[in-house]
Amino acid sequence: MVLRADAQRNLERVLDAATAVFAESGPDASIDEIARRAGVGHATVFRRFPTKDDLMLAVIARRVDEIRGILEEELGAPDPGEAFYRFIWRISELHMQTPGLHECVVRCGDKPGADHLDPLAEKLIARAQRAGTVRRDVKPVDVSTLVKSVLQSAPAKDWRRYLGVVLDGLRPH
Repeated sequence: MVLRADAQRNLERVLDAATAVFAESGPDASIDEIARRAGVGHATVFRRFPTKDDLMLAVIARRVDEIRGILEEELGAPDPGEAFYRFIWRISELHMQTPGLHECVVRCGDKPGADHLDPLAEKLIARAQRAGTVRRDVKPVDVSTLVKSVLQSAPAKDWRRYLGVVLDGLRPH
């Protein structure tokens, strides 16, 4: 469905505002605050997204698209090792700048379009392994588990140092 130009602008403003508010407040974010920040009425938000969960899923789908774009960009990079480590840093920065979005994902229990991310991430890891910059005994699930663990449990001021230690552990001996 093609939206009128003004409707498309409103949709983008709502999604931008929702991303910011959910990033700050997680699933408890107020639709009134989202509408206020978007500069639209409460009804405009609910006309497009009948429930808060619908809006959260749209924000999550948008984030998944952003991550897919980063993955595709890094898969096209000439140095597979640099691409792998740069991807991890980029995604980690993105995650840590928007901590409430993770809570939204947990609440919704779904990441629309995320099933396309795993094969791309596996390719990125396999390229880095073939280039000799990531240990060959590391599986994609290992990378995901280690990075998530750091981002969820490291003290906020130290997460970069912790992530650096984990990434050093992924390098071949």
